Amino acid sequence: MKKLAISIIFLLILPSVLFSAKENIKNSAAVSKNTDIHYTGKYCSECHEKTPVKGGNKFLKSGGDFTQLCKCHGYTPGAYIHPAGVVPSEEKRKKIPEDFPLKDGRISCSTCHDIYLQCRKNPRLKVLNKRFLRGAPYVSRTTLCFRCHDEKKYRMLDPHNQLTEKGAIIVDKCLYCHVKKPDEKTATFKEVRLIGNLEALCFRCHFKQSRFHPINANHLVKPSPAIIKNMKDAEQKFGIILPLNYEGKITCPTCHNPHERGVIPWDKPSAKGASEKYRLRLSELNLQICIACHKDKF
Repeated sequence: MKKLAISIIFLLILPSVLFSAKENIKNSAAVSKNTDIHYTGKYCSECHEKTPVKGGNKFLKSGGDFTQLCKCHGYTPGAYIHPAGVVPSEEKRKKIPEDFPLKDGRISCSTCHDIYLQCRKNPRLKVLNKRFLRGAPYVSRTTLCFRCHDEKKYRMLDPHNQLTEKGAIIVDKCLYCHVKKPDEKTATFKEVRLIGNLEALCFRCHFKQSRFHPINANHLVKPSPAIIKNMKDAEQKFGIILPLNYEGKITCPTCHNPHERGVIPWDKPSAKGASEKYRLRLSELNLQICIACHKDKF
């Protein structure tokens, strides 16, 4: 009788065991580079060799190396938002929250990401904390960063604030763009030496303007002879400069003056537009800055 009961129980649970195994195989086989395995409660075998033990062995593949386990995210040291495998300094270590664990004393993916959160099916958390960040949700991504890093040390430098309260030029600000500080009283645009491509210097902060600016048109081109004549006429008429780059192309400083008012003597043409709205060398009112080159279109 006892053997019969065991046999019946075995036959009853066998289909569910087989179905579960089939589902696991099916889920694993269905995973592609486009599959989002997070917050599904499935695909355990993608990371685990077998079922983890609560509070014990997690049986992670690749020796628990998250740079391999998270291979879908294309981890490379130079491309990821934060390097993994680094040992934080004593200063940093003191600021790292207790619930941000290190792995063998090093930063790993699981330092900032609560991996276990996304192991379970949870549509609500997938919306509120898509990246399963520890302590989320955050107002901004940098709020997470400043839980370990000192925010005061990461304030953005504004290279356009170039004078001290007493009106002295801050030479370090000049070197943000210039190889060496030019003589603001005598140097011409052609004499100024810059550390690199003009557009690249500007796009480091003004990336949104890096394509089709302004009015959805690419202006970073070599102007036609007719446009150059219009520019020369505007320079004479308004007492300004509209400089081209070393290749004779229109560039950001053609229309915008990157200097703070007072760096270049006020009576020089190169001083016009300093600290003005949008730093335009000619006013935007009545499209003056546009007419300087395109007077035939207005």
